[in-house]
Parts: sequence; C-alpha cells; structure tokens
Amino acid sequence: MTRPEPPRRGDYKFFCNIQTRWSDNDMFGHVNNVEYYRFFELAVVEFLMRAGEVDLMSDPVVPFAAESLCRFRRPLSWPHPVTAALRVEQLGTSSVRYGIALFEEDSDEPAAEGHWVHVFVTRADQRPTPIPDALRAMFERHR
Repeated sequence: MTRPEPPRRGDYKFFCNIQTRWSDNDMFGHVNNVEYYRFFELAVVEFLMRAGEVDLMSDPVVPFAAESLCRFRRPLSWPHPVTAALRVEQLGTSSVRYGIALFEEDSDEPAAEGHWVHVFVTRADQRPTPIPDALRAMFERHR
C-alpha cells in the first residue's frame, strides 16, 4: 500500500509547542503511541481556545470528538519538544475536520500526521447543531 505524501510545516496555519515529558516515553525510548493522540487533542483544544475563543466549560454549543486518525511516520522522544500544527480541512454544517501534524523542532516533515473530527452539539441536549457563525468564520480563516 502506498502512503500519501506527507504534508509540510508550511501547509498549516496554527501552531502550538508541546514539551515532551519523561513519562511520555515507552520502554524503547520513544514517545508512546497513545501520547500522539494526546498531542493531537492538545492542539485542537489550544486552537479552539486561542483562535476561536471557545469556552469549553460553559459555551452553549460545544464540540464532541467523532473521529481521529494518526499516521506514525517516525518516532518522537523526550526531552525533545514537539510543534503541533493544525489546519481546517473540511467544514460542514455541524462538523469540522482538522488536519494535524506533529513536527520535531527543526523538521519540515511530520513525525506523525492525521485528522480529528468534531461535531458541534448543544450542551443542553447533546444533539448536533450548526457551528456558531463567529466560530465558522474563524474556521474559514484557517483553511
């Protein structure tokens, strides 16, 4: 099976820095695969809070994770920092798909890349609802 070409750092519009921890490493001295998903989640949360000004604890419309995927390309390891990069790949009525990549400090090629899908729901009944206009506009700017 042929892997798609990996994205490059310049393909993304939002970035956050993550300091790896000793406890992130597995017995092989690499960041354990479950941590990559935590890094993805951190990138999405930082994006929503910083770029979208979303209050995840009290806004009436909130995102629920519906899908995630990670393609591991090469190992990361402590104590090296990681840059998480994010872009909006697809925007629907009530959902958004973020493309996410994890880069070592000086690398243009990702150590891992994938996506995360959020469906927006009303906090009160947890049913899908259209993405609020201000948030939709912010998503459009990050496509």
